Amino acid sequence: MRLLGFLEFVIVLIGVAGMAAANTYFLPKGIHLGLFLVGAGIALGGLESIFTRQMSFRVTSLGIDHYTGAPALIWGWTLLIVGATLIGCAYLVEQGLWRTAVSYVMRRPGGLLALMGLVVAGIGALVVFNPRPHGIAWTLLVRVPKTIVGLAIVIAGLAAVGLGIWETIDPLSFARVTRHLLAQAGFAPFEHYWRWMISLLP
Repeated sequence: MRLLGFLEFVIVLIGVAGMAAANTYFLPKGIHLGLFLVGAGIALGGLESIFTRQMSFRVTSLGIDHYTGAPALIWGWTLLIVGATLIGCAYLVEQGLWRTAVSYVMRRPGGLLALMGLVVAGIGALVVFNPRPHGIAWTLLVRVPKTIVGLAIVIAGLAAVGLGIWETIDPLSFARVTRHLLAQAGFAPFEHYWRWMISLLP
């Protein structure tokens, strides 16, 4: 058994259980602590993958060599971004700044959009990766479709990163151009979809 992988799972599960208990018994501080623990557990998994070049969140060493190197680095940085974001959210909630932060993100979504794009691109890259060779039938029926889907996810993630950087540099031009393009395509303005996404947050 890999103790570090087991510890990562335990920290995340304790955090989730803490948030569930806090929500049930109306313990606001428990939600903050639980969210922090979930983020810390995920970030720990990310750091493990970055420094060891092996996949984290694995309690056994079976098949661990199939994803060493670049895939483990991509996995690690993706987990680190997600974990650090959750820790930041826990801090904002604890300091009473959550609604202020959400209000700012609704007005200036560039930073969060770029961050989400990096995570999506990382997931897409992992989908593209093939840990070991297979036969022709597997390649045609599984590998090729999986690669196409993975590349589409990577492109979508990189597009989100580009849009986020654009919005950060020139928010007025971003709003004007995206509103015009979406209107020509028959869609609602970008702000409509972004506000819907943000409304899903607590």
